[in-house]
Amino acid sequence: MPSAFIKIYNKLKNMTQPIRSNKSSGLMRKLQKLKTKPKNFIVDSSGYRLAHRSWKQSLKLGSFQWVLACFAIAIIYFGLIASDRYVSRAELVVKQADQIKMLPDALSMLGLGGNNHQDALLIQDYLKSSDLLNKLDKKLGLKAHYQNNKVDYFSRLHTDVSQEEFLKYYREHLTLRLDDISGVLTIELQAFDPAYGQQVVGLMLKESEAFINKLGHQVAVEQLAFVEKEVDRAYQRLQVEKAKVLEFQNTHHLISPESSSTARMGVVSQIEGQLAQQQAQLKQLQSYMKETAPAVVSVQARIDALTQQLAQEQGRLTGADKNSMNEVTASYMDVQTQATLAADLYKTGLISLEQARIEAYRKLKHLLIISQPSIAEDAEYPRRLYNLATIGVLLCLLYGLAVMGIATLREHQD
Repeated sequence: MPSAFIKIYNKLKNMTQPIRSNKSSGLMRKLQKLKTKPKNFIVDSSGYRLAHRSWKQSLKLGSFQWVLACFAIAIIYFGLIASDRYVSRAELVVKQADQIKMLPDALSMLGLGGNNHQDALLIQDYLKSSDLLNKLDKKLGLKAHYQNNKVDYFSRLHTDVSQEEFLKYYREHLTLRLDDISGVLTIELQAFDPAYGQQVVGLMLKESEAFINKLGHQVAVEQLAFVEKEVDRAYQRLQVEKAKVLEFQNTHHLISPESSSTARMGVVSQIEGQLAQQQAQLKQLQSYMKETAPAVVSVQARIDALTQQLAQEQGRLTGADKNSMNEVTASYMDVQTQATLAADLYKTGLISLEQARIEAYRKLKHLLIISQPSIAEDAEYPRRLYNLATIGVLLCLLYGLAVMGIATLREHQD
């Protein structure tokens, strides 16, 4: 029995070896054919035969004529119906006032040393905003231009569109490019009339300059307005304090209480000197005359008069009376101090005002127009050959996918 099993095993082994050798030899022939004749390898493949049969069947059914018909419609539209769109271009760069004076030409051309790119990005966003679109439509009738009935149906903006649809249509016809090295912003706007497109781009430049100045200059303007208000308040206060000084002088009939006090002190000193002289003379006369002698009585009378005059003058200089010179001088010093303080504040305010004006100018930004809005001579859009080539390729791809799908379904059904 074991010998019988061994015989059967050897027979089966001899039968499977030719099969394996045949398969390996067939695979090697296919690989050799793919290496030497790849075209014949693809043509002889079952997938190619299936696709070829499906393609012939589709040609018999006339389905490829639909591709030709669609392509013919595209040719008629782009060749005869599509309206021309003209592009108006402008280039600008943002520079700050102090950068224009201080930066060297090389650095200025490279856009270094400032926030030029940030300002250009702000302008780029503003050019795509609905605020600018509303201004363009209000001043130049942009929506009416894009809704012109002379423009073909597929190119023009349809009537009764929403603001969002109008903004989307506007952005589709606007191209903005920012050079990262130089900071130059290029504006391209598509319009159906070249002169009108140039006019719109020119207005866009003006509005952009006003916008960037409003952002960068707004804080400085507010500071300048605040300083001007404070200077006006300081001036009004100075006028009030000057009026108080004049009123004080007119009330007391004095130009300068200090000068009047000095003069009266001189009078007091003079009276004191005369009084001392008369007192000395009286003592001399009393040494050899009686009290009733006429000379003694005369000198005594002068001494009494000088004493009374001295007391009166001293009372004018100092005393409890509000009209005394010390009270008047103290009151005048208060009024004069307030006037001097008001004058100093006004002077400081004028200095701050000039500094604020310089700062406002320093923050002022300018749009330097590198190239003015151009007026196009040739229509750049629609790109007829490019669009027709793209449509042709897409139609062929769609047709090929449809044919392959149908062939695969039929293969599975069979």
